[in-house]
Amino acid sequence: MRILVVTITALALCATATATASAAGKHRLVVRGGATAVAGPCDAAGCPLALIDGRARGTVSGAYTAKLTLKVAKQFPNGEGGICAPLKGRIKFERHLTLAVSGVSCQDGGGPLTGASFTGLTTFRVKHGYGGGIATFTEDAAHHHRMTLIGSVRR
Repeated sequence: MRILVVTITALALCATATATASAAGKHRLVVRGGATAVAGPCDAAGCPLALIDGRARGTVSGAYTAKLTLKVAKQFPNGEGGICAPLKGRIKFERHLTLAVSGVSCQDGGGPLTGASFTGLTTFRVKHGYGGGIATFTEDAAHHHRMTLIGSVRR
């Protein structure tokens, strides 16, 4: 009986050490950022949206840029007289982290798009590594862009 108790204790310690070692390479990612949104000319493929002069803070800080595309050919009504469209692209941080994002951006309310604000919800995954999570994007009528990323990165 004593050998059984020692064996069970040893197995429990090994399992704890293995779980701790596995989790050691995983880091939580919580980042907030602000940038200026610059919309490019739209074509049949979509409307490009560049985020410039981005500054991130949180578990990743520093400069970032993004190249996103609104797939306007696949737009759908937002229920308030405006539109929603699929959103895809990449966010690059100065610290060698690139995220691929994919989701939807919706106009807040209705009316002309040029004076509208937008809210986007996406998922992201780490390019050239492991990890992912969720992201929110907001853009006001003055083209001020805000993002929040919540997820994890494994090195």
